[in-house]
Amino acid sequence: MDGLTRTNELVFVLAATNLPWELDAAMLRRLEKRILVPLPEPEARAAMFEELLPSQPDEEKLPYDLLVERTEGFSGSDIRLLCKEAAMQPLRRIMTLLEDTKEVVPEDELPTVGPIRPEDIETALKNTRPSAHLHAHRYDKFNADYGSQILQ
Repeated sequence: MDGLTRTNELVFVLAATNLPWELDAAMLRRLEKRILVPLPEPEARAAMFEELLPSQPDEEKLPYDLLVERTEGFSGSDIRLLCKEAAMQPLRRIMTLLEDTKEVVPEDELPTVGPIRPEDIETALKNTRPSAHLHAHRYDKFNADYGSQILQ
């Protein structure tokens, strides 16, 4: 970038934003390549779910295929939120159990947090909505107006 350093060395700047249309003209001029990263494809979503919600050997296998199928249009951030929601379900079960108990449970008798169940996935899918589609037309317009065409 102009004025960033006083040497003759090149400077490489990598930046990311979810709202590229909010960038001012001066910033756009300095970002030579503007590349729209699309929403994750099914293979990428499957890898994200396997990383964020790994199955344990002694537990029921999570329905990754269902997750991939039902998350078309989800961004990486949406998928992370969905996984957090699924992971919270076992804790919510314990909290409900403890709230229903009238007496104080000794610490050594507290129930342990169980595994994520397929029904937890269903609950998370019902409670989590994709967000990227709200601006899909704006991303397409920005990419048409300012995006760099990458040849593969």
